[in-house]
Amino acid sequence: MKRLFYGGVFLVLVVALIAWRQGHFGSGERRDGASYRLAKVTTGNIMMAVSTTGKVTPVTTVEVGSQISGQISEMLADFNSNVLAGQIIARLDPASFATRVQAADAELAVARANVAVQMAALEELKADAEGAVAALRDADQELQRVMSLYDKKVVAQSNVDRVLSNRDQARARYNAVLAREKKQQAQLQNTQAVVLVRQATLKDRQLDLDRTNIRSPIDGVVTGRNVDQGQTVAASLQAPVLFSIAGDLSQMQVEVSVDEADIGRVLDGQKVVFTVDAFSQRKFSGAVQQVRKSPTEVANVVTYTVIVGAANPDQALLPGMTANVEIIVGEKKQVLRVPEAALRFRPPGEKARSSGGGPSGGPEAVRARAIALIKHLSKQLALTAEQRSAVGGVFRETGLSIRGLRQGGMSPDEIPEAIRNLRSQSRRRIAALLNEDQAAKYRLILAEAAASNRRKATVWLSGENGDPQAINIVAGLSDGSHAEVIRGDLTEGAEVIVGIAVRKK
Repeated sequence: MKRLFYGGVFLVLVVALIAWRQGHFGSGERRDGASYRLAKVTTGNIMMAVSTTGKVTPVTTVEVGSQISGQISEMLADFNSNVLAGQIIARLDPASFATRVQAADAELAVARANVAVQMAALEELKADAEGAVAALRDADQELQRVMSLYDKKVVAQSNVDRVLSNRDQARARYNAVLAREKKQQAQLQNTQAVVLVRQATLKDRQLDLDRTNIRSPIDGVVTGRNVDQGQTVAASLQAPVLFSIAGDLSQMQVEVSVDEADIGRVLDGQKVVFTVDAFSQRKFSGAVQQVRKSPTEVANVVTYTVIVGAANPDQALLPGMTANVEIIVGEKKQVLRVPEAALRFRPPGEKARSSGGGPSGGPEAVRARAIALIKHLSKQLALTAEQRSAVGGVFRETGLSIRGLRQGGMSPDEIPEAIRNLRSQSRRRIAALLNEDQAAKYRLILAEAAASNRRKATVWLSGENGDPQAINIVAGLSDGSHAEVIRGDLTEGAEVIVGIAVRKK
C-alpha cells in the first residue's frame, strides 16, 4: 500500500511540473528559460510638447505717474479698483497751480490792453499821415501856380524860392509821419507777440492745473498703488509711479523661456496647455503669439522669450502666477502606437540594427504616400482645385529630381543632403502657392512633421515557441512613453517585447 501511495504522489508531481512548464512557455518563456515582459500595441492619442515655465502677466500694463510735483490731496482708487480711461484716480493739491493760472490770466489781460493802446496810436498816426498828404498836395499846387506866374514875369524869384521851401517842408513832414507809422506798426506786432507768449503761458499753467487730476490712461484694474493721501510727490527728475493699471484681465499672456535647443520647434499659432499652482487640477489653454528673437544668456545658458496668449473669462489667472507650460509641437489623435521601450529592446546576443533598416517601399508605395500627403494637405489647408493641381506638380517634379539623383551616379554620402535640399525647395514652392492663413497652417504642419522625427526601427514579438520575432516598422511622433506607428506589420492588440522579466529566486 505504501509503495502504491508514493507512486501516485510522484505521478501527480510529474503531471503538475509538465503543466507548469507548458503554461510558462505560453506566456513568453524561451526554451533556454528566459522570459520577457510584454506590452500591447494600442490605439490612442500622442502629444509631443516642449515643457517650460513662465509667468502670467496682463496683456497691457501701464504705470501711471505724475508730471508735476505736489502733495496728494485725494485718493480716488485703490488696489483692485476697476477704472475707465480718463477717470480721475487721484488729485494733487491744486491751490498753487490755480494761483499761477490767475497770474498768467492777468498778464494776458495786460498784454491785450497794450495791444489796444498801440493800435490806437497807430490809428492816430494814420490820421496824421493823411493830413501830411493833404498839406503836401497843397504845397505842390501852390508851387505850380507860382511857377506859371514866374514864367510870365509876374512874380519875383524870391516868391518861387519861398513856395519851393514850403513844398519841401510838407514832404519832409509826410515822410516823418510815414516813419513813425512804420515804427508804431512794429510796436503793435511786438505787443501782439507778447499776447501770444502770455496765451502760451496761460495754457501751460492751465495744463499744470489739469495735471493735478491724475487720470487713468486705459480701461483696467489697479494692480499697484505706491502713494497715500498726504504724501508729497517730487517729479523734478523723473515721473514717479503712482499706480500700476492692468488692462482687460479677461485676456492674459504667459511669458515663458524656451531653451535654444527647443526654440526651433516653436512657431506662432501652436497650441499651448498650462497649469498654475493655485489650480493644479485645471488645465488652461492658449496659443503661441510671438517668438521673440532677442536671446537671454544666464550662466552660459541661452533662452528665448515666447509669448503665449490665453483667455481668462472667469479671471482665475492672476498677474504674477507661475505657469507650468507645455507647448504642443506635435499631436496625433487615435493612431496606432507602440511603447518606446519596445523600440529600444534588443534580444540577448542580437546586434542593434541600423535605424535606416526596414523597407521603404517601391515606386508605387512612394507614389501612394505622395497622393495621401496631397490629400492631407488639401483637407487641412482647404486647397482650391488650382492649388491642388500646382501642389501635385511640385510633388511630381521633386520625385523625378530625387530619382534622377539616385540614378545619376552621385555618391551615397551626398544623396541624403541633396534630397533634403530638394525637399526644402519644394516646401518653399508650396508655401508660395498659399494665402496668408494657409501658409500659417502649413508652417504648423511642417513643424509637426519635423517634430515627429520619422525613423525606421525594429520591434520584437514573442513567437509561438517563445523566440523573439522581428518586425520592421516606421515610427513617428513620440511623447516619451509611446511612439506612433506610421508603417509596419503591426495591429492593435499585438504584444511586443519591452524587456526581459526578472525571475524571483
